[in-house]
Amino acid sequence: MLRILHLHHSRYWMHLSRPLRLKTATRLVCCVCAAFLGGQPSQAQDGTVLPRLSYEQAIFQSLRSHPDLAGYEFRLQAAAADAEHAALGPRPELGLEIEDVAGTGDVSGVESAQTTLGISWLLQCDVIDKRVQAAQREVAVIGTQQQIAALDIAADSARYFLQVVAQQERLTLVQRAVVQAQRGLADIRRHVRAGKLPQAEASRASAEVERRSLAAEDVEHEYAVAKYRLAAQWGERTPAFSAVVGSLSAPLPDVDIAYLRQQVTNNPTLAIFLNRERVADAEIALARAEAGIQWRLEAGIRRLEASNDFGLVAGVAIPLGRRDRNAAKVAALQANQNQYRAERNAQEIALETRVYVMAEQLRHSRHVAHAMTERIIPSLEQALADTQHAYQQGKYSYYELASAQQDLIDARLSYLEAQYTAHLYLIEIEKLTGLSLAQFPGYSK
Repeated sequence: MLRILHLHHSRYWMHLSRPLRLKTATRLVCCVCAAFLGGQPSQAQDGTVLPRLSYEQAIFQSLRSHPDLAGYEFRLQAAAADAEHAALGPRPELGLEIEDVAGTGDVSGVESAQTTLGISWLLQCDVIDKRVQAAQREVAVIGTQQQIAALDIAADSARYFLQVVAQQERLTLVQRAVVQAQRGLADIRRHVRAGKLPQAEASRASAEVERRSLAAEDVEHEYAVAKYRLAAQWGERTPAFSAVVGSLSAPLPDVDIAYLRQQVTNNPTLAIFLNRERVADAEIALARAEAGIQWRLEAGIRRLEASNDFGLVAGVAIPLGRRDRNAAKVAALQANQNQYRAERNAQEIALETRVYVMAEQLRHSRHVAHAMTERIIPSLEQALADTQHAYQQGKYSYYELASAQQDLIDARLSYLEAQYTAHLYLIEIEKLTGLSLAQFPGYSK
């Protein structure tokens, strides 16, 4: 039975490096739509015991080992190093100057030389602060990109897990249909031997067994493919699990669409634009600081060879020119900032629309699943029971019985498809809003 996950933050992230402990991604991991009851491990043909995989394990392994997340660790390290480097100001300069030497007349030779040993440095306190702020904002951008990547990976893993669950349940249904058809064939053959039914009925029943066996083989193939796709999320080339633990037969929530649309602001995709606005703001402040007056101070000691005396020297250099010499650069950065703001607004509208569509599709799938379980499947179960009774009395042929059986199987498969589709919509909604559906107003089972 599916239920909403509410797991403690550290259960998924305690073994991961600090930058990967992302608030938004953890929220998705903790509530993306399903936790499953445990089961016993099964045994492979070679005797190896293969465990059954839980939803928690699938998400944890994906976030810990997905190859796409490894690069963000190095990007964050590089950005943090850049921020640390930005705090370094220009080096002080040590200078040695000799005057009045090797000339003519009174300044010939070295007797009249004046030797000055001095140090000079550029005052950039404000500029350094702004440079550090700009570098730190870039770190925030990379961190948000990592959040988005982790969210995408968690959501993809959830979808692949649900695919395995769906194929598992489909396989159970079609295998049950094969057994049902085999029992029907055995029963018909007994009637044929007794002379109660013609051989044609046995031939039709045999063909039905083959058709259902082929359908079961198709589902087995899709089941194996789904397991490989899931295992690839954490870099495994061959699934190290026999099955997954779970069921799609969970009650689906009825959500408040207006409330959902308000929660779109939690989406980290919007935070990317906001962080880029802040980066541009920091770069604007840096450009203005660099255009300001940056004083250069000099100090040293001078030796006069003629009198064998020493003296202190000091000086200051102030750059000339207009303070707005970076005006064009500032204007370009402001234009970029306005662009990010406009793109964020457009993206927010697009996300709200997508949430609305997903919520409406969820409602429709919920309605379909409810109709299947409350009206259609019970009616077909009753129709099958009546058809079996009539068949045993010789009033219906095997064709009518097989048709009734197939109608019920198709209805149950349609129910699974509706449930599967609805849970996919749940994953997408939670990814877009960053919320658990159990927290939404109007949640009902």
